[in-house]
Amino acid sequence: MPNIIINEQRCIKCNICSTVCVTGIIEKSNDSIFPRILKENENNCLQCGHCESFCKQDALLLNYLPEEKIQVSSQDSSIEPKRLSLYIKNRRSVRHFTSSLVDKEIISQIIDVARYAASGGNQQPVKWIVISGHSMVKNIAGLTVDWFRTIQNTSHPLGPYASGIISMWDSGVDLICHNAPHLLFAHIPKAEQQIDDPTEAIIAMTHIDIAAPSFGVGTCWAGLVQMAADAYKPLQEALETPKGRIIKGAMMFGYSQFEVRSIPRRNPADVIWR
Repeated sequence: MPNIIINEQRCIKCNICSTVCVTGIIEKSNDSIFPRILKENENNCLQCGHCESFCKQDALLLNYLPEEKIQVSSQDSSIEPKRLSLYIKNRRSVRHFTSSLVDKEIISQIIDVARYAASGGNQQPVKWIVISGHSMVKNIAGLTVDWFRTIQNTSHPLGPYASGIISMWDSGVDLICHNAPHLLFAHIPKAEQQIDDPTEAIIAMTHIDIAAPSFGVGTCWAGLVQMAADAYKPLQEALETPKGRIIKGAMMFGYSQFEVRSIPRRNPADVIWR
């Protein structure tokens, strides 16, 4: 099957598809042929979908999961700037959660947004692990505290904080996951030299962070858990990360106990204009 399917009744041979093709493999149309990808170039297709997305005649279909094609209008793809600005500025790191679990379907819808995060060469290396239930999250938090016990009184950058975190945990206060009902982990292929994949995990996780509030879900980056997952084998084993992959993003989430009522101030943007 070809990479792209052309509706010859709709195609006006404008060649936008060829122009926007990232790898330049779509042959331009002319009087005798429609846009096409030569067979010897088919394996160079990234399946990014630029050709399909920018076709103003809706005459081109990328032959990849065609049943998932989403048609959008200019109105669908635009948000009034002030409204978007307020939405993003309104985002908070939630550390006080209700005891309620987020429905699996809602979690799936949030993760679905992150499927569309940018990735180099459209490789889409990021996959996910969802931990649900207070007892399971508490176990992860406890293992993270155990990692802190191993770095206590050492030169590790977090060493000076270890005693306080351990003391609070031992007294029943969770400063690791804040009694969240869920944890989300992004994992990527393990490689001797990571190039873009760790960055892409953060990009995908940021999509989660921005999308979740629109579903009524609060989030907070679980940086301490991430650092422990990098170094502490018992935690790595508990997460059961698929073979050949490593954790490169951790986030707690659930329903916030409190509602945001105002947007706090931040330092002015420090910009060098050239």
